[in-house]
Amino acid sequence: MKIFSESHKTVFVVDHCPYMAESCRQHVEFDMLVKNRTQGIIPLAPISKSLWTCSVESSMEYCRIMYDIFPFKKLVSSSSHALMAALAAVGPPNPRADPECCSILHGLVAAVEALCKITEYQHEARTTLLENAERVGNRGRIICITNAKSDSHVRMLEDCVQETIHEHNKLAANSDHLMQIQKCELVLIHTYPVGEDSLVSDRPKKELSPVLTSEVHSVRAGRHLATKLNLLVQQHFDLASTTITNIPMKEEQHANTSANYDVELLHHKEAHVDFLKSGDNHASGNSREGTFKETVTLKWCTPRTNSVELHYCTGAYRISPVDVNSRPSSCLTNFLLNGRSVLLEQPRKSGSKVISHMLSSHGGEIFLHVLSSSRSILEDPPSISEGCGGRVTDYRITDFGEFMRENRLTPFLEPRYKIDGSLEIPLERAKDQLEKHTRYWPMIISQTTIFNMQAVVPLASVIVKETMTDEDVLNCQKTIYNLVDMERKNDPLPISTVGTRGKGPKRDEQYRIMWNELETLVRAHINNSEKHQRVLECLMACRSKPPEEEERKKRGRKREDKEDKSEKLGKDYESDKPWQESERLKGLLDREKEELAEAEVIKDSPDSPEPPNKKPLIAMDEMPTVEKAKGPMSLLSLWSNRINTANSRKHQEFIGRLNSVNNKAELYQHLKEENG
Repeated sequence: MKIFSESHKTVFVVDHCPYMAESCRQHVEFDMLVKNRTQGIIPLAPISKSLWTCSVESSMEYCRIMYDIFPFKKLVSSSSHALMAALAAVGPPNPRADPECCSILHGLVAAVEALCKITEYQHEARTTLLENAERVGNRGRIICITNAKSDSHVRMLEDCVQETIHEHNKLAANSDHLMQIQKCELVLIHTYPVGEDSLVSDRPKKELSPVLTSEVHSVRAGRHLATKLNLLVQQHFDLASTTITNIPMKEEQHANTSANYDVELLHHKEAHVDFLKSGDNHASGNSREGTFKETVTLKWCTPRTNSVELHYCTGAYRISPVDVNSRPSSCLTNFLLNGRSVLLEQPRKSGSKVISHMLSSHGGEIFLHVLSSSRSILEDPPSISEGCGGRVTDYRITDFGEFMRENRLTPFLEPRYKIDGSLEIPLERAKDQLEKHTRYWPMIISQTTIFNMQAVVPLASVIVKETMTDEDVLNCQKTIYNLVDMERKNDPLPISTVGTRGKGPKRDEQYRIMWNELETLVRAHINNSEKHQRVLECLMACRSKPPEEEERKKRGRKREDKEDKSEKLGKDYESDKPWQESERLKGLLDREKEELAEAEVIKDSPDSPEPPNKKPLIAMDEMPTVEKAKGPMSLLSLWSNRINTANSRKHQEFIGRLNSVNNKAELYQHLKEENG
């Protein structure tokens, strides 16, 4: 069916009853000559618009935004054929007229009649489809602005629209110039003066019948009504808001100075689709006339003077200023219509700026261009070896080429039937095969072990089959037994060490990783057939090692640890040996100095007994020091000094040696004295 959405036709019905001539009670100051007013002149009183004026202005603003962004295929009609001419001819409501003579029901009936009429686009679609002209859809929307008396009055208006649609659909069924209404949205807006209480309750969209849905909005007149219509036009036509900030603009009163202004633009929401895809949330809340509104903020960049410069754009969308009569909006539109372009950047707290959009005019219309921030399709495609984002460089390129050859599409010449007798669809069979081959297929070399091993190729190429033969099962079992034999021999595995420090995982850990990955591959296909299950049973049986095997693995791990430890100690000893001997010698000298200092303190004390004549452990004049040594000391000298020092501390020195002369002690000295 050629679908025309509810936005294809929009009919405005504005109430013209006497009550709409009432003041909205929102004053407008128009006497701006406050400072230069001559004394004695009475200032002009402020004025206020009527409910009718507020309703007409808000409706026209709705139409302006819609026509700016959708100049084609989005149609608006009021209760008369020529909108502006009819509004000028009707004039304001007469407050002294009889309310009983004025009824908005006539306008609602005319709105339903307008929706039944065929538009040029619908006629073109029906002409194109010829015999299937009835497949062209007819949908529309009625926006009614009135002052309802109560909720029951609102229900009466809804019933009127529903009955009118039912009657006119009967007439359209027998007419070549009318179309039946398939779906109609009724938007009832109850407006009332500022300061009064509303007699009508808000109600969200509600389905009254398969053809009619209705929603009710209770809004104060004045700028509040204009804001409500602004939000409704965004909802009805899938629009989004973008605020351009930091726009430099010269001041009117001070030509040499400039200030920064903001301008809010409306456009189709697809201009923000890149933000939604990337997950970046650049939307911020904007409180506009008491109503919370979401807008995306983009910063003004220095404009490009070269309008011929090309930018890689992914989309261009017409824009419409929200406050079209403001000076900043007028200056911005004039600047762009003169052939200038403005780049817009995303506000970022850190990092380089990202240019995401551009404002430029074409043929007298201003467009918001979406610039691509990623690699352009016009550039040469990156090599797969460069990696995605430049981070991954070890793709299984060769294996992927083989994978593509195994899954090429070929003409299906003869029909094939499934086991249950039904015809096998070639496309479904191809999808099923591709799904089986990709259940477990790592794309990175460093993320797999078994696909880097030639010994696992027979099993990996067979396990993906839908059905296996007994020979296939036997080949898979042989592959598993070969892996067990490799583990028994402690053969190395092709483990990738990219991104790891040191030697990587130990041999035992490597095989554990390999067995886990192999089990993952087999388990992904165990539901294919019973023979796939047999392969898994063989794998699990081989993984459960006997106790003696576990003991052997433990001994192997201990031996590897001892070898690593001894190797490390050997390297440390070779590098630390010279400075360790020097440190030992330095410590020995320090201890000798401390003992001598303690002896001097005890000797000087008046209460201390006379210390024994104890010889120092090592004479200072005989102590080999680094300062006295001429050239480097040998390892034997350092070791001998250490042994002598240690031995001297283990016993008390012989008293005869302490009193000896030239290291000779005279024995039996008292015998000579007795004989004498």
